[in-house]
Amino acid sequence: MKEKTIAYCRAGENCSLALLRAASDQYGFPLSKELIDSCGAVCSGFGIGGICSALVAAIMVLGILFDPEEAKKKRLFFLLAFREKFGAMDCPTLSTGKLDCTELMGEIGALLEETVGGEDILKKSL
Repeated sequence: MKEKTIAYCRAGENCSLALLRAASDQYGFPLSKELIDSCGAVCSGFGIGGICSALVAAIMVLGILFDPEEAKKKRLFFLLAFREKFGAMDCPTLSTGKLDCTELMGEIGALLEETVGGEDILKKSL
């Protein structure tokens, strides 16, 4: 996921779409035109310096891959791990001092892959 997400970022995709495309490649789910188009509205911290759009996309991926109860468990792990690893969840704080977010997007992709990876991670965190 890390390399795929970075590749999509380098190809010019915005953060949320880069992560969704990488996850689609990795896990084999289709991306509808509507889902792709929706990424244009959430990029750059929703345009107001809000929540990281890659974070939003990662949570969406969990909803696509898992039944609602499992997705909620994995979402909780992902959010806690995200905040611990990156220290923030908003676009401006996450991007401070970076020329671009490509490497950060790769790290978010890796964290998503780890979260999708299975129960072992969830058990360690509980």
